[in-house]
Amino acid sequence: MKKFEIIHETDRYIAINKPALYSVEISDRYPSVVEAFKPTTVFVVHRLDVETTGALIVAKTEQAQSELRDLWQGRAVKKTYLALVLGETPPTGEIELSIERDNKNDRQKVVLLPSDRSRAAITMYTRLAVGEWQGEKVSLVECHPVTGRTHQIRVHLQSANHPILGDKIYGNKRSDNLSKELGINRQMLHAFSLVLPHEPPLVAKVPLDFNSTLTKLGIDLDKTNKTG
Repeated sequence: MKKFEIIHETDRYIAINKPALYSVEISDRYPSVVEAFKPTTVFVVHRLDVETTGALIVAKTEQAQSELRDLWQGRAVKKTYLALVLGETPPTGEIELSIERDNKNDRQKVVLLPSDRSRAAITMYTRLAVGEWQGEKVSLVECHPVTGRTHQIRVHLQSANHPILGDKIYGNKRSDNLSKELGINRQMLHAFSLVLPHEPPLVAKVPLDFNSTLTKLGIDLDKTNKTG
């Protein structure tokens, strides 16, 4: 088994700091968290994109899986993400735009006129700091997805004209060029913490590549009170 960083373990679940380029479930393109735990069997509760790092919970039993999934579906879990995005965002914001699958382009898209295929989605964010690289401003934002749609944070930030750096699907020409100049090769999105009801926060340390980019941009993570 790969030596994932264990954030916390109980009789019901294991919380890890998922590295980049790991799928959660078995994949024919990437190593997976599920396979890495073999011969121990773990059960998927929620997902992170392959390139997204951070706090991830897997259940130890099917009963625990069902109970934990109920918490997610009932919006009882507080999720905090950190993202590096193009431009200077407003100090705070709320994006409430429905999302539906764009099968033609194999991605998600926001829709202004919700349809039978779309699903409501809400993302709250706060700007923590602003950095700069060769004249381009970059914001470090803390995101709180109220709902949990596929690619929600990524597509919502794109819709606000602040795509996440390194995002190969939802980026634009400016963010792509800036990411290349900064040496970024994956989306700069990190699941910083999860808070389950009546439990202390499960905090995942920010990975080295994210920290390295912050340094290049002149952003001190410690000064934002995010010391994970």
